[in-house]
Amino acid sequence: MRQDFATSEERARLAAADLQIAAKNVIALHSLRLEYVHDDVDAAVLSRRFTSLAASRELDDAREDLDVAKSALTEIGDISVSARAVYGDLDPLATEGALIGRLAALAAACERRAVAPRT
Repeated sequence: MRQDFATSEERARLAAADLQIAAKNVIALHSLRLEYVHDDVDAAVLSRRFTSLAASRELDDAREDLDVAKSALTEIGDISVSARAVYGDLDPLATEGALIGRLAALAAACERRAVAPRT
């Protein structure tokens, strides 16, 4: 396997993990309860949640992002396994090129989605 496949795989894994962390942070903020408020920042977050209608949409988006990240990580694992398997009659370089393209697409999708929770 060539180095560019390993690089693409790593980029995709990092992007999916980043999206997963961003989504979990949003979910944690929207799941904050009064008994877990430790400082003024937590109190402000909790207050905003009760006074804003946008919060529920952010939570729905975060849950969807978390699902996307989990499915991307699963697909990346499947791609990794299939890339290490014997291709049979298929051209290994052409097949690896297609897999690198799919990894790049997964990475780009996860990177795009990870921006929204941070803005």
